[in-house]
Amino acid sequence: MKKKVISLSLAAIIGTSSALIPFSNEFAFASTSIEQKKLDIQNKQSKVNASINDKKKEIQSLESGEQQMMDAMKAIDAKVAKTNAEITNTGNVLAETKIEITALQEKIAQTQKRIEERNQILKERARTIQQGSDTVSQYIDVVLEAKSFSELMSGVMAVNTIVNADHSILEQQQADKKTLEESQKQLNDKLAKVQASMNELQDLKDQLKYQLDDKNSLLKKLKEQHMNANADLGNLQGQAANLANQEKAAEAEQEKERIAALALIQKEQQAAKAREQAQQQAQNQQNASSGSQSTDQSNSNTAPESSSPQVSNPAPAPQVSQGGSSTIEAAISIGSSIVGRSPYNWGGGRNSTDIQNRSFDCSSFVHWAYATAGVDLGPITSASTDTLVQYGTPVSASDMQRGDLVFFDTYKTNGHVGIYLGNGTFLDDNSSRGVSIDSMDNPYWKSVFNGVVRRIVQ
Repeated sequence: MKKKVISLSLAAIIGTSSALIPFSNEFAFASTSIEQKKLDIQNKQSKVNASINDKKKEIQSLESGEQQMMDAMKAIDAKVAKTNAEITNTGNVLAETKIEITALQEKIAQTQKRIEERNQILKERARTIQQGSDTVSQYIDVVLEAKSFSELMSGVMAVNTIVNADHSILEQQQADKKTLEESQKQLNDKLAKVQASMNELQDLKDQLKYQLDDKNSLLKKLKEQHMNANADLGNLQGQAANLANQEKAAEAEQEKERIAALALIQKEQQAAKAREQAQQQAQNQQNASSGSQSTDQSNSNTAPESSSPQVSNPAPAPQVSQGGSSTIEAAISIGSSIVGRSPYNWGGGRNSTDIQNRSFDCSSFVHWAYATAGVDLGPITSASTDTLVQYGTPVSASDMQRGDLVFFDTYKTNGHVGIYLGNGTFLDDNSSRGVSIDSMDNPYWKSVFNGVVRRIVQ
């Protein structure tokens, strides 16, 4: 709006004299140059503001991702706490069961002692019977020598009591043995169940630890990206402030040029008016002395046009892998050389410094091992499980061989990768142990392996 007012004022002033046309061209060029400068600044501001908006959206997305990751970790922590409580309770039950077993063993020992004592009694009686028939004769004599029916019945009852006593001993032996066997079986079953529950809880705890380690690594990377995004946003906001100052300076320069132009135009107007008055006065004098002479004199004394310098337009700105087993063994040997000596680094291994320091994550580790062995798996800067799973040919899990890439569904589908070694083991770089050799029968790895295998070396 200010530009239009200035242009109208200047047009009104400049229009009063054709002598000011050269100056108006010069001012128009100067004004256009400043206006172009402002336009360039505004274009840069527009781009910077767009970048600021994009960066703010990126930060919001990162903050949302961090919150989701912390919520997931909180849920895992709750599961860990619950599992630990169950492990404690199961441990108590296990300890109580072992105490019961110890008590039962003492009871068994005591019962065994009683059984041995009864056995000894039975052995003694059997031995007496085997050594002679005196005891039997005594039993018969008691019956046969009875002088009355009552004595006969008493004798028979006495003999029966003795026989029943022996039979009772045998029954007690059988009952005690049966009770002990049942008690021991029940406790053994209980111990087996409690121990199985404890093993399942320990496996669950291991799985939760792997999940928590993965989430921690992701959260660490998100926070790092958040910090970098905040730094980028600060730089962009600094650029925006600097451009705003440049725009203010250009407006001030434009205002200064406008004031200077108005002053110069007023001065030129006054000079032109004075020249016109002088010319008119001289012409009147010449007309009074001689008509023809006055006409010639008037023509010869016509004031010259302004000799303001012409400014030319400025120059435009310048436009501005076949390898076989030897390759596989080389890659495995290279990777195995840093087992236990390379901590996990999410996003690491994609520049010369990280590679020199052997600082990898799962995908960059596999890429480095095979790249060192001469296998091209694409640019290291873009290496990820998503890119590696596209290489080679798919292989059934039942047919996988040493050197094949095995993928696991950890924090996402195919979120982890390793090199299969054979015998149910694989070489990988994971968030819990760094570069290590792990078992595919481990409850965690077994639970997240869905049979995705790629053969990259034939």
